[in-house]
Amino acid sequence: MTLLLIPATLLTILPTSQAASLSDISYKFKALKFTQEPSSFVQFVPDFSRYTQAISACVWIKSLGSATWPTWTVFYYRGTELTMLDNGNYICIFGPCMHLSNKFSVRKGTWYHACVTWQLSTRTHKYYVNGQLVGSQQTEAGRTLRTGRTLTLGNWGGNNGGHEFGGEMVYLNFYAKELSQSEVQEMVNNGMCKDLLSDRHKEVRLVKWEDMVRKTRSGRVTEVDMLETCDSSFQVFFSVLTDSESLLNKTRQELETKKEAEKSLTRELEHVSDQLNSTLMQLNTRSLQLNATSLQLNTTLSLLTNVSTELNRTSDEVQEISTRLNQTKLDLRRANQELEMYNNSRNEWDWEIFKSEQYLNNTITSEQAEQLRASWDSVARRLVGYTITDDLIKFWKIVDCREGGERPWAALYSERYFNQELTEELAQTLTSVWDTVSEKIVGVTMTREVVDLLSFISDETNCYCGS
Repeated sequence: MTLLLIPATLLTILPTSQAASLSDISYKFKALKFTQEPSSFVQFVPDFSRYTQAISACVWIKSLGSATWPTWTVFYYRGTELTMLDNGNYICIFGPCMHLSNKFSVRKGTWYHACVTWQLSTRTHKYYVNGQLVGSQQTEAGRTLRTGRTLTLGNWGGNNGGHEFGGEMVYLNFYAKELSQSEVQEMVNNGMCKDLLSDRHKEVRLVKWEDMVRKTRSGRVTEVDMLETCDSSFQVFFSVLTDSESLLNKTRQELETKKEAEKSLTRELEHVSDQLNSTLMQLNTRSLQLNATSLQLNTTLSLLTNVSTELNRTSDEVQEISTRLNQTKLDLRRANQELEMYNNSRNEWDWEIFKSEQYLNNTITSEQAEQLRASWDSVARRLVGYTITDDLIKFWKIVDCREGGERPWAALYSERYFNQELTEELAQTLTSVWDTVSEKIVGVTMTREVVDLLSFISDETNCYCGS
């Protein structure tokens, strides 16, 4: 494998502008060859808008003629606003010209460097050949370069313009400043090939040779590859540059592809971002809804808590009422029992007993009431199992009389007892018939009217008490 080495001297003169392309560099090494024909020229209108205060024009020339008349035009800016001939005759600016053909000499077919400079502040127009000042002239005060005119390469103003150039020229550049003699000399010292690669004064080199070479040509104006003239190392270098340019173009295409992919990815990311933002907005809305629902639930829970508290209080009240109802039921049951006892016994009172001599017209004493209440206690148990008949009642009256007792035997003639077998229950009723009344009649004088009234009240048919 052969390693290609590029001379270090070439690397030092490469252009530093990031915008410079390899194709521009290759056009720097293209010379234009003119055949000294009236129809052979290059013509265009340059942009000299930044050249009105100062201008320099430098070029490498290989003339096919001599320093004698007729002379040949390198460039002509219409109206001799700025003109250069290859033999130094008619070096013009703003009309006036310098005729310097006798001031220098070059051999036919030899490359040499020519340069004209001017600046408004010094009003000096100078002409250099191979870095040496050949002549100068003063310009009119306040006069500046006029713009918008036609620039012609190869003759004096275009088709049949005269003073046709015969030979080759390369690297003609217009600088928007007055180059100093040392700057012009530096170009010469570098040599033509190295100067072609140089990009010095790029900030003021606005009308450039690589652009002129690509302008439309008239007649037989042809390109000459200066690589054949320059050192072989330049040819190798440009071969490398050409390969590098192909590689750069390929890399550029890959970068463009990647840029498109990045753009597509960016669009996708933006789409995803929009979706995420939309989802985030929906989540925020849902969150607000959930917060509202949570507040409603908290409110409802608070209400339920209040209702629960109220229910508990109501439950306590119901429990208390239930207790009272149970107590009331007990009281009612007790009252019903007493009422039933009262109802069972109220018709058993034989009030006729109070018409006997023992009670009639006498006030009932406590002793009499107690005797009345206990009058059946000793007899009722003896009658259990017997049928209460009239004979039985008469028999016990006799017994009672002999024992000195005065029981109300008439009570046994009531429907409850008469002709009924006296059971334990009937005996219990009989012994307790006066229990609830005896104490209530203490202090009552039993007159006939009172006895009849009590008999009337106790009779069920005369009871108006209701429930």
